[in-house]
Amino acid sequence: MSSFHRTAALGVVAVLALGLAACSTGGETPEGQAAEPVTFGVALPQTGDQAQYGEYFEQGFELALSELNDAGGIDGRPVELVYEDTQADPAQAPAVAQKFVDDESILAVLGDFGTPASAAASPIYQAAGLVQFAFSASASTVTDPGDFIFATWVSQEYEAPRLAEFAAEQGSTAAVFYHDTDWGVNTHGFFSEGAEEAGLDEVYTTGYNPEGTDFRPLLLAASDADPEVIVLISYAADGALIASQARELGIDVPIVGISSIYNQQFIELAGDAAEGVQTLSYFTPENPDEAVQQFITDFAAEYDVETPSDYAIRAYDAFNVVAAAATDAAEAGELTRQSLRDALDEGEDFPTILYGPITFADNRRIVDADQYPLVIRDGAFQLAD
Repeated sequence: MSSFHRTAALGVVAVLALGLAACSTGGETPEGQAAEPVTFGVALPQTGDQAQYGEYFEQGFELALSELNDAGGIDGRPVELVYEDTQADPAQAPAVAQKFVDDESILAVLGDFGTPASAAASPIYQAAGLVQFAFSASASTVTDPGDFIFATWVSQEYEAPRLAEFAAEQGSTAAVFYHDTDWGVNTHGFFSEGAEEAGLDEVYTTGYNPEGTDFRPLLLAASDADPEVIVLISYAADGALIASQARELGIDVPIVGISSIYNQQFIELAGDAAEGVQTLSYFTPENPDEAVQQFITDFAAEYDVETPSDYAIRAYDAFNVVAAAATDAAEAGELTRQSLRDALDEGEDFPTILYGPITFADNRRIVDADQYPLVIRDGAFQLAD
């Protein structure tokens, strides 16, 4: 079996602590005068079908925000977040982007959820010279609009072929279900390239509406092709529906999902059908790294949640990376939209929980990272044997 394991860099917690402490060393404010806050915008789904992801985002953001402000903020200034609801809807995201652009206090924007909503807003951020930190978008084209767009989810150029290799270990023929969106089509294209290299024959493929609720006709058509494995290029909610309806129809072949199904919501919605489903993830609570374990402890203390969502971790990391870049820009001179962008582009080894230290490539992305093979066992994601 190929190695998908990634060992997080040691000492992330220590580096974060040192960085946060450094934030409070400059920017003296006249006595009796409150320091002007450093303000970031957050575009996220607070309502609508994807609202659960917005809740995860807020958990990660608010924990990181509290830690940073407790440590002194940025250059002695408190940090504030301004949340705007997009419902992760590509039709609504541009209006939110314009609102952030027009607010001169906003120095960077974190979000949105997924590639479609993020991509719909990118041209507005780029034209205005405002950083869009698209931490939950993974299509290969995410940063193409220009040099103010950054992304931390590994491109599907790398992740999707790895999923194909992983699926090929479960069977030689596959039925592949993918979102009928730009993200889904982009991801499936890279998956197909990987499948060919891995010797995985796609005997059935279909795009589908991720907001659909009845996937039985598609599953019956897939079953007629006699696949040895089902592959889900899905989000948690729709992926759970497909898995549960497959089992309901008596389709008992292995199910493998892309990393975006790594979410407790998948287990809750799929119920017993979730058992045995496999995925690849950049995070596992079984990672013994000291920084990861400390984060899990802190997160549990704050939210009474045993295992943080991957999306909460991504939000936590995104905030800390942007805050670290803002600190670098402030220490080097004036903190502006442009200087923050430059600090992100030129900075090195930004500490994160998910990947360890990261440095952006020329396309302002994380080039690649290894993943853990996981299986749902006894109602929880566990390391696969």
